[in-house]
Amino acid sequence: MCIGIEGRVVELDGGAPAAAPTGTVETAEGQRHVCFAFLPDVAVGDLVLVHSGFAINRLDDRGRDQ
Repeated sequence: MCIGIEGRVVELDGGAPAAAPTGTVETAEGQRHVCFAFLPDVAVGDLVLVHSGFAINRLDDRGRDQ
């Protein structure tokens, strides 16, 4: 069984072009530094599912209480 945590992308790090994209995600537990290798087109403000330090899926937050 996998456990993922949802969070909002708050910052993208500018790195070397050959390096995997990384950034910061705000979760209920606080901020986490994650890798966006599976979501290279992620943008600040996106809601993502994080597992083991990787953003593995973009989530649809339409209809959620904000």
